[in-house]
Amino acid sequence: MKTKSIIVGIILCTALAVVNGCKKQETAPPPGGSTASEAPASEAAKAVDAVKTTAKEATDEAAARFKAAEQQAQGLIDKAKACVADGKYQDALGNLSQLGNLKLTADQQKLVDDLKAQIQKALAKATATDPASALGGALGGKK
Repeated sequence: MKTKSIIVGIILCTALAVVNGCKKQETAPPPGGSTASEAPASEAAKAVDAVKTTAKEATDEAAARFKAAEQQAQGLIDKAKACVADGKYQDALGNLSQLGNLKLTADQQKLVDDLKAQIQKALAKATATDPASALGGALGGKK
């Protein structure tokens, strides 16, 4: 019973607040023009300009960071390519593993996937012919 009376009281208070809040009170404009409304407008324009400037700076900074990360990734990919060309597959895999933390473009991701496939194929071929050399002598093979 108490709950019902509390709910009814809340509804009545809410209705009263809505009715009082809907009354529009108009004030007469100040004498001498609209200087009072111009000040907030100019402050709002300044605030908008400041936000635009900050957003532009943040966008430029993000673009610069993305470009630097893209160049770093490309450098690692180029090193891996050179290692593959020299037959240093473990070094190439090491370079490619460093790309894990970087965001790659679609072209870079395709290059990485192609290099990994090429390395796996070469390692499989090397393992079939000489298992000790394919693993970099980790098994203590030929001396």
